[in-house]
Amino acid sequence: MRFPSAYRLHVLSRSSKMKPPSAVTVLAVSVFVLVAVWFPSAGMPGSVSYGDDALVQVVVTSPRNEASLASFSETIAPIMKRNCSQCHGEGKQEAGLRFDELDPAMSSDHDVSAWSSVRDALNSHQMPPPDETRQPSEQERQQIVAWIDASFEGVARRRRANRSSSMRRLTVAEYEHTLQELFGAKVAFAKNLPAAPLSEHGYSRDADLLGVSALELEYFLAIARQSVDDYVIFAGHIPDSEHYLIEFEDVEYRPGVAGGYSVDEPLTEQELLEKRRARDAGPVIYSDRTLFPLPDGPLDLSSEELNRSDRQKFHQQFARFKSHQLHKAGELVARVYVAAKLGDDGSAPRLRFRIGDTLGMEFAEPIPSECDVTASTEKPQVCTFRIPFRHVPTGTTDEEEDEETTLTLSVSNASRNPDAIYDVVPEGYNVAPGKSGLMSRYRKTLADSIVSKAAMRTAGVNELYLDAIEIDLVPFGLDMHARLWRIDAQRANLNAGADARTVAEESLQAFMQRAYRRSISSAELDSMMSLYDQFRSEGDSFEDALKETFSTVLISDPFLYVAAPIPLDHHQSISEEERRQLASRLSYFLWSGPPDDRLLELASQNRLSDPGTLATEVSRMLGDRRARRFSERFAREWLRLDKYGLVAINPEFYPNYDEDLGEDMVSEAITTFQEIFHGARDARELIASETVYVNQRLVRHYGLPPVTGGQLQAVDVPDYRTRGGLLHQGAILTMTADGAESNPIYRGVWILERLLNDPPPPPPPSVPALDASSADLAPLTLKQKIEFHRQQSACATCHAKIDPWGLALENFDAIGAWREAALVINPDTAARSFSPIDSSTVLPSGEKIEGSSDLVSYLVGQRQEEFTRALTWHMMTYALARAPNLGDESELESIHRYFRTSGYKLPSLVLAIVQSESFQAVPESTAMDQADSFQKKNAPTATLIGERQ
Repeated sequence: MRFPSAYRLHVLSRSSKMKPPSAVTVLAVSVFVLVAVWFPSAGMPGSVSYGDDALVQVVVTSPRNEASLASFSETIAPIMKRNCSQCHGEGKQEAGLRFDELDPAMSSDHDVSAWSSVRDALNSHQMPPPDETRQPSEQERQQIVAWIDASFEGVARRRRANRSSSMRRLTVAEYEHTLQELFGAKVAFAKNLPAAPLSEHGYSRDADLLGVSALELEYFLAIARQSVDDYVIFAGHIPDSEHYLIEFEDVEYRPGVAGGYSVDEPLTEQELLEKRRARDAGPVIYSDRTLFPLPDGPLDLSSEELNRSDRQKFHQQFARFKSHQLHKAGELVARVYVAAKLGDDGSAPRLRFRIGDTLGMEFAEPIPSECDVTASTEKPQVCTFRIPFRHVPTGTTDEEEDEETTLTLSVSNASRNPDAIYDVVPEGYNVAPGKSGLMSRYRKTLADSIVSKAAMRTAGVNELYLDAIEIDLVPFGLDMHARLWRIDAQRANLNAGADARTVAEESLQAFMQRAYRRSISSAELDSMMSLYDQFRSEGDSFEDALKETFSTVLISDPFLYVAAPIPLDHHQSISEEERRQLASRLSYFLWSGPPDDRLLELASQNRLSDPGTLATEVSRMLGDRRARRFSERFAREWLRLDKYGLVAINPEFYPNYDEDLGEDMVSEAITTFQEIFHGARDARELIASETVYVNQRLVRHYGLPPVTGGQLQAVDVPDYRTRGGLLHQGAILTMTADGAESNPIYRGVWILERLLNDPPPPPPPSVPALDASSADLAPLTLKQKIEFHRQQSACATCHAKIDPWGLALENFDAIGAWREAALVINPDTAARSFSPIDSSTVLPSGEKIEGSSDLVSYLVGQRQEEFTRALTWHMMTYALARAPNLGDESELESIHRYFRTSGYKLPSLVLAIVQSESFQAVPESTAMDQADSFQKKNAPTATLIGERQ
């Protein structure tokens, strides 16, 4: 599909709320959007196919290139045609390779990758296969390999000469973090923004996939306007906070009856303090209703059946309060006073807090979402939760924000226990409390609940005790120490508005500099002020015009893009390092967010690229809490944890599995990487570690000694080879299974792709996938089924490379639990049987492996070089926003050498990447062309074309 390189998107979205009632204006914003243009040689973004006016890569042919191509035609092509065309020609393409269509000029990454595979197969004598009658002589093998190596050197020289940083749009996460820091509000600004697809290698930062479509621009504009409306403060009264106190002993719980507890009037801050003093002076009075854990296994808590009002739920309690002014921008702070009775196994209750709309029963999730409770009833602990007002579903609109709003809060025990009972169902279904028979049903429910609670207490499950909850509703702008955009509207209105333009210019300059993450030129400021003037000339008030101009800043290239080219005529007022935008590229790599004041100051003084200064800043940044954004994002994408949610777990095989367990397993994998990364520990511990990060649910799942709490904690394991390291973790083992059975093929592919960076080719399209449940294969063990599949000639070569790696993990089932035998359910009769596990295998290298312990030992003992090189490659791919190519190979080697010298410390790997030319490069020879082309074709500038109604 071909799009023009720029087009107009008319957004008729300026609401009457932003205009005086007497002059409603619908503003058409003509936006020139970046589409359909790729810059292959410079890593510029794009999301559609090439058009007639797209820029294309120009390969300048040198005498050396011509000699290489001549050598190919005269010598190499005939050898390959004689010996390889039978399997890699027109009629047949083993591993998806057709040699007569490979480009000998190697002008694309695909061609380079294909030729690299040819070289490796020839060097290892894997190709042609030994049983093939046609075989090249050893001299011919060496001729082909030498020609490929020489061609690679030529490609590397060309790419180094044209090396540049990848200009790309902010990812969804980076965009959200940028707005959060710009406005000083921890709000999910981007929750409705569609995410870009992941790259071929699994990364979200790939420059080729991060352009701006028309639909995305509409989202960006809507988010910008809402953000400015909420978080840019014009002089005026900010309401006081509201305070509420709910004592849980006053809250009733009667299934089938309109129960609960409602606070109608807020307290003043002084009244709250007085009530708190009175509580502290007296004994703690808990609700007579304690909360029990949830049972293991899936619960559809959103279903109507499970949420009927006449069902007694043992894990949850509700209460209500009324806010007379739920402010559109602000924060709700809840302090819940609770205590615990630990379970016989040492397990603790886990408090989960939610708040939302009373009628729709829609609940929002605060930060944090849960809290371990371990305090005894003698002295309760306080769990604090925070949530922006914008996240609370209220059922009211902005126009109704001053109306009274009734909110429901939910507190529950989110811990899990196999002996827990979810609820008690009375006979009949009561929808009208006035119906006859109500009390008899109520009494039956009460009797059943007493029996159920007694059974749970006999089983020794934990219990959550409820004391009280304090709630503060704090309007945005009350915190004088926060970064706030306060506009001096009072000054703007003096002298009949004569100072309004000065105030607008001063405010806009400060806002643009922070939004653009660098100094701004006078031309950039003048352009935005012209837009402001035009809004004013059309009748907009000072506030409306400035808000709309601020919104325009937030959809401009310097805000939405990392390393957007700066026109040459703007360079005079911008430092060299700011032109290179090193501060932004560094912060979006290590913080997934914008640079702070120190980075911006160093860049403005051209000091950031000094090696000593840069090393100091990298160390400082990695010690900052924001670096955990990076380590979490990289771990998710390197390990491909996005695939976890694609696996549907079969409850017939795993009735105790639920989403909470799945989330714990994903958190375990991320925490493992983060602890090794931020602790500057040896990266080989990712494969073999004596420490695991688990909670009370995971140790039960893994069969480890019990711990207390739902928070992940470090636990030493007696034999790290059976549980320590990524290969033994539930998230990895579950997402490389099919939800019912383990899958050695998926597991083998994951090891080759993510740990060794040696991905197998895609399966031939004509070969069906292994159907392990078919009647013919039903009597066979899984290992025998895979061996049967491998016997097909089209599958043999690749599966001989893949399968052995996954077979070594067969002692782990489809959700990562240890097993000695595999459950088999007959699809026809539903009969259950168990087949013995055989995890012995022979790796492609000839190494005999007896299960996962041997595999871990082999990887850290004999394949550590490949693993650490693969980790280097993946980290560099993430950092550069593109896969390293031949032009980066020499630096990749130097970076890995530094990584090895450091003892494989991950912070050292990051520093080496940041100090590399590949990360910092912006070649002078292409700067002008990039800037000119980008400005002419791709600038999404908002321009007033004003229509009045």
